[in-house]
Amino acid sequence: MSLKQKLFLLVIILLAIFFRFAQIKSMPGGLFPDEAANGLDINLMQSGHLQPFYERGNGREALFFYMEWASTAIFGKGQWQMHVTSALIGVLSVLMVYLVSYRLFLLDAGPPSTDYLDDEYRRKKSRAVNVALLASFLMAVSTWHVVLSRTALRANLTPLLGALTLYFLLRVYQAASQKSKIWFGLLTGLAFALGFYTYIAFRIMAPILFMIIVWPMLAAIMRREFWKTINVYKKAFIGFFAAFLLSVSWIAVYFYHNFDFFIGRSGQVSIFNQSLYTVNGLQLVNKPPLLVVLSVFWEVTKTAVMGFFTHGDLNWRQNISGFPLLSPLISPFFGVGLAVICVLGVWYFFAPNKRASYWKYFLLTGWFWGMMLPELATAEGIPHGLRSAGAIAPVFIIAAWGLFEFAGLVYKLHKRLWQRSLWRAGDPAWIKDAALTPPGMRIVNLSLKILVVCFSLALILQTYFLYFVYAANSPEYFYSFRADLTPVSQYLVDHCDQSLVAGDGSTKDRTFLIIDTYSEQTTEYLTSDPKGNFGQPCNVPYKIVDPAHAWELPPLESGQQVVFTQSTIYDTFKFKQHHPEAHLYIEVRNQFNQAVMAVYRSE
Repeated sequence: MSLKQKLFLLVIILLAIFFRFAQIKSMPGGLFPDEAANGLDINLMQSGHLQPFYERGNGREALFFYMEWASTAIFGKGQWQMHVTSALIGVLSVLMVYLVSYRLFLLDAGPPSTDYLDDEYRRKKSRAVNVALLASFLMAVSTWHVVLSRTALRANLTPLLGALTLYFLLRVYQAASQKSKIWFGLLTGLAFALGFYTYIAFRIMAPILFMIIVWPMLAAIMRREFWKTINVYKKAFIGFFAAFLLSVSWIAVYFYHNFDFFIGRSGQVSIFNQSLYTVNGLQLVNKPPLLVVLSVFWEVTKTAVMGFFTHGDLNWRQNISGFPLLSPLISPFFGVGLAVICVLGVWYFFAPNKRASYWKYFLLTGWFWGMMLPELATAEGIPHGLRSAGAIAPVFIIAAWGLFEFAGLVYKLHKRLWQRSLWRAGDPAWIKDAALTPPGMRIVNLSLKILVVCFSLALILQTYFLYFVYAANSPEYFYSFRADLTPVSQYLVDHCDQSLVAGDGSTKDRTFLIIDTYSEQTTEYLTSDPKGNFGQPCNVPYKIVDPAHAWELPPLESGQQVVFTQSTIYDTFKFKQHHPEAHLYIEVRNQFNQAVMAVYRSE
């Protein structure tokens, strides 16, 4: 890796850090209830209930929660403390995409060369570095990944651990010594096992890993080299399985005793779930016909794939709402690259011995479509930027490969045309050296560098504008994270001591929060005791009241207060009609002049 390439990688990592950490305290500025649910499980951890899986919200794997627990232990309890965990994971994912891309395309160079003058090996190695740099850059400045990296959801670990697993697997293959193969085999098993503690979609990595390992082994049988291959990788395989079984045992034992949570929400949104189908206005009772399921699967696949090119996820927590998941500047290269790589991957599948060098395309094809399957097998909110998060790494690797190959073809074509013009003019340089770089290519090289700079700046500025200008000035973006509940929670915490007027020291009888039970997860977490003293009076100092019944509260006594959030401000009209004794005490508005909190008190 040259000094210039190292500097490029440093700049890419700095870009990834900037887009994921800049203004992290104010953007997104809120904690969505699903994110806050993580915090409620962290409260359980603080109380000593340590589990690999928590049942809240259809059940969720816990590795991400333990990482967030570390963040809150260092920085305190709050909304941005949860988001920095995702941001850090996002930066590590960018770096991991560089490493796995480099190792993947280094396969073209063959085994490490001991000849430092081996120009062919050095050229292919440099090419692998360049493709890897491009892949990590595209991911670093992707609005899709930037938004996900600033959302505190456990699915963000999927691309990181998926890439980490395949990186260590490639290191097993490329390691020169048996000792190195064993160590990387152990690390592969560990990374693969940790993925099962992240997100249900990661389980697709099991058949992906099985195919990319087993298919070359079947090819070795055809070549009558099976036992030779086994002897080379036997100890590494043993290390892999030992590390995997040991590391996955905690959650495996949990699912053994709680099998219903193993499927979780995936069964509810599956295209095979009959409750999602209606015929003549009636819900299906039995499983839907196979032809209907296939038709739905095809429509979902088309919509999901087009989400990369035309109309993406509408959810602000998973994408810049409505915008394609990929920038129009790179989506054409991804589309062409995906088509070519799939053809080459299928070619390898049917001719693994004749096309052994196509194994990397087989890996990319299986990795992409496998990690897209959790989205393609569901029929809710398509395209879905979160369920397809596991495909993030292969998406940008494929896009980088397509863009790099396109640039190489353009360069070669221009060089060929220039040399042909010299030949027609009778220039002896053509006859003397057919590979001679013509003088005019200097202009082409300069033009190419300018084009690369402009292309890179366009991607950077586009992401900056879409996130830090467009999203930052969109009320819908902040409301999608329930940013209104941050000042509400802060008010409840700050005014807890002032409400200690009841004879028994109770605070909950003095404050009523008008909010639905799902959204209340945010205020419950943000007002819970930061030190884990959940029995003290100021822990969650309010009583929750259903918004539809806020007006039915009995007349307020002196010192009692009713707190409305942005989602329940409308309910104040009916409340005031039935409670003339209540007066507006505080009203808080956000940067868009929207009322996000209203407090009514009886003096």
